[in-house]
Formats: sequence, structure tokens, C-alpha cells
Amino acid sequence: MTWDYPPPPESLKVEKAPREVLQKIQSDELKSLIVRTWDHIPFYRERWEKEGLRPEAVSTIEGLRNLPVIYKKDLEESLRIYPPFGNYQGDFPAVRLQASSGSTGNPKPFLFTRSDWDVIAKFWARRFYAQGVREGDILQVVFAYALFIVGFTASEGAMRLGALVVPTGSGAVTPSERQVKIAREWGTTVLAGTPSYILHLADIAEKMGLDLRKDFRLRISIHTAEPMTEPARRAIEEKWGVQAYDNFGSVETGAPTFECEEKNGYHINEDGYIFEVLDPETLKPVASGEDGVLVVTSLFKEAAPVIRYNLEDITCFIEKPCPCGRTFRRISKIKGRISDMLKIRGAPLYPTAVETALEKLPELTREYLLIVDRVGQQDKVSVQVEYRPTEDDTSLIKEKLEHELKIATGLSIEASLVAPGELSRSLRVDQRIKAKRIWDRRN
Repeated sequence: MTWDYPPPPESLKVEKAPREVLQKIQSDELKSLIVRTWDHIPFYRERWEKEGLRPEAVSTIEGLRNLPVIYKKDLEESLRIYPPFGNYQGDFPAVRLQASSGSTGNPKPFLFTRSDWDVIAKFWARRFYAQGVREGDILQVVFAYALFIVGFTASEGAMRLGALVVPTGSGAVTPSERQVKIAREWGTTVLAGTPSYILHLADIAEKMGLDLRKDFRLRISIHTAEPMTEPARRAIEEKWGVQAYDNFGSVETGAPTFECEEKNGYHINEDGYIFEVLDPETLKPVASGEDGVLVVTSLFKEAAPVIRYNLEDITCFIEKPCPCGRTFRRISKIKGRISDMLKIRGAPLYPTAVETALEKLPELTREYLLIVDRVGQQDKVSVQVEYRPTEDDTSLIKEKLEHELKIATGLSIEASLVAPGELSRSLRVDQRIKAKRIWDRRN
């Protein structure tokens, strides 16, 4: 590693550096990564040798495209052949192990050296700083502290800024009612958690008779680990009276992106990552502004780097300069994961489209579950949604919801309303790492 990854506020110099400076950093780090990986990580060396490639073939950013794209199934195969940790880790002195959430397969372990962990902590500090966190803030982490990485790295990043971390974890560790009391009594100013759990805490606080805007000191909420749709953002901001920020990352990559104050796409920490947006079929770069699958290379990682790793998330590059002044490139909000896209009677459906309909009906919570069945030769989609205590006719609410779902998705979706708290309990909102919104019963 030749580049010393600066934390904020020093990092603003690189975040706003001329493009040629960023490209020089990327090129130097890429050369170092390829040689380091060739020498220490059999998983990549074997694949590159099969393609007749050696490190000198990747001496430039353009040369990176000579390397094969890696898929999650490749890592799973490595784990099967070389248990327990696979041969994609290398022989570096690792100090930590975290694992993927397992939302699209079995959890995959990833090792981290002390240097890996330190750089990811700096990237989390950049996120928090860009989103207004400062020394003296009281930052309550309500992500799950588990094999999944996010709770720990968020805590590290906040401490780098001098914020006071309150590591309450998920509702499985600290009951949600206690979470709310801590936030109120200890003067929490920043909440960091999944969008669905932050909204769940809002519902809990209201049931406790609290005024979300008057009884708390919250001013910022920070999110990752599951998609935050714009309806969810608006709901969080309106309920809690905060500025809500979204981030995109994974256990495989660390903390590659952040939203700035403009809330218009994710800036890429380009001194630490190279992003590509490729056609999912041909794996060729798509045209500027066109959607494709996100393929990531982590430049800094020693143990378990990802090199041209297909995250299977759908996004595009935003080419227009950001008003914040950062020169780091941006990608759009993730539109969905290929594995999450449902084909219903030939039409694509992403679960997040449901939230557009839910936003129109304040009588409903944001908890929902899409159920897909095969009836005869046709696919049928239904959705379960929680309603709030109300004196309104629930049959009328159901009718309104089905109308809004038709507008949002173009599909006829049958809705069923479940009692307050019922869906939250069955989906184990308090305990989950990220939301799962699909129950596909066709197979």
C-alpha cells in the first residue's frame, strides 16, 4: 500500500482533488494490489493464470478490464474446496473475521488485517463527517453487532471523529423500548441504523406517548445495510425531525461510498476503490448514465480483497459534477439487486416499488411482505402490510392501497392488512440485520 488514506477533515483535500490526481492514486494503488494479490492469494492467481495473465498485464486502470469478473458463487466454491475460510483470503496476518449477511446465500467469511480495519474506519469517519457528525455528538448505533460488519465499523468511524458512541445494537440486544429511553435520557444526537429499524423505533416511541420532535435531541440519522427509498427517507425525516443520510457498502468491500449534504447519489471513495458499471450479460461497460451491474475493486485491502467483484446491484454513474465540490465520482441509489428482481408475467418488479404506494397512506406502517405464488400457469403477487390503530374502515384502506400499488408497479397486487405489530413480530424487526421483503413460493 503506497497511499496513506487520510481521515476527515484532511480527507477533503483528496475528496476535492483534480481528476488526474485521483487517477494517479488509483493507478499506483492498483499496481501494488495486483502484485500483492499475485504473491499471496491463490484464488486470484489461479484464475489469472488460466487467462494467460500476469501482474504486468494490469499496469493501468484500463488494464484492469483484462481480468475476469468474480461472482459470489466463485467465493462459495472456494469455501467448499478450501474450508473453512477459502483460498481468497491469502496468508496475511489477519486480526478480525466478519461475514456477509447471507441474504443471497450462505454467509461468507472475510478476514481483515489491522491495516484493512484501520482504512475502513477512516472511510466510515469520512461518511459521518460529510453527513454532519462532529466531535461531541452522541451517536447511538442500533445496527446489529454480529458477524455482519456494519455495527463495528460504524462505531470505529464515529470514535475517529471524537463522537461519543452508545453501542446499543439491535433490539435483540437492547429491547426497542429501552433503545428509545436511552436516546431520550442520554441525549442522543445521531442515530445510525437500518431505515426499517429507525422507523420501527419511531412507532415504538409514539406508542410510549413521546413527541418525536420535542422529547429528543436527534438531528441526524445515518443508514446503510438495506436500501433506503426516498419514501422511507421522507418518513424518517418527517417523524424524527432529522436529516437522514444513506450509504452503500458491503462486508466484502467495507465502506466504499457516502452521501454528501446534497443527498443526490453516493460519492465513491475513489482513492480506495474502482467502480465499474457493466452490462449484466456481456460484462462490457455501459454507456454513461445507463443502468448496469456494479463491479468493485478494493485497492487497499490485504486480506480478502475483491478484484472485479460483481455485487449484483443495479446502478449507474452520475456524470454531472456535485454542487458539494467533491470530485469523487457518484453512482445513483441502488435500484435493486438482480436476485431481488421478480419477473411477474414478464414485467420486472423490485420490492422497493411498494414503498412508493405505502407513502400515500399514513394509516399504514412501512412494514410489508411481498408473497409470490403460481396459480395455474400465472404468477400472482400479494402483499401483507401493517395498519396503524385507526377508526377508519380497513376495507377502504385496502382498496386505496391496491389502487396505489397498481399505479406504482403496473401490476394488480392483492393487499391484506394485518394488525399493528403482527408483521413486525413475524419478520423479527428487532433482531434482523437487514429487511427481507420477498416470500417467493413458486418453487
